[in-house]
Amino acid sequence: MIKRSVFIEGMKLHVKCGVFEEERKLGVQVLIDIRVESTEFVDYQELYELIFKTASEMQFTYLEDLGEILLNKVRKRWNPECIEIKMTKLSVPFQHSFSKAGVNLIWKR
Repeated sequence: MIKRSVFIEGMKLHVKCGVFEEERKLGVQVLIDIRVESTEFVDYQELYELIFKTASEMQFTYLEDLGEILLNKVRKRWNPECIEIKMTKLSVPFQHSFSKAGVNLIWKR
């Protein structure tokens, strides 16, 4: 059996996501990396479109909310063995001494 691992790195999207109302209204830049391991063929163009549509049509308080929705949609579409999603918020709304913040979500069968 062959396992395939399809990935997209550096998908830069404008997402309405944040604890603060302004972030959800105006949106923020989010960098998304995803890897899907499956015995089935995963079309990365279709994967991109699924992520883009989900991220641009909805509003989220936390990156984890977006990530969980994406995990569930990918699971339903491709029946994968493993999904890894890394989401990085490129701008945060407070004084900081770091360039970005984010979350990793990993789902395994």
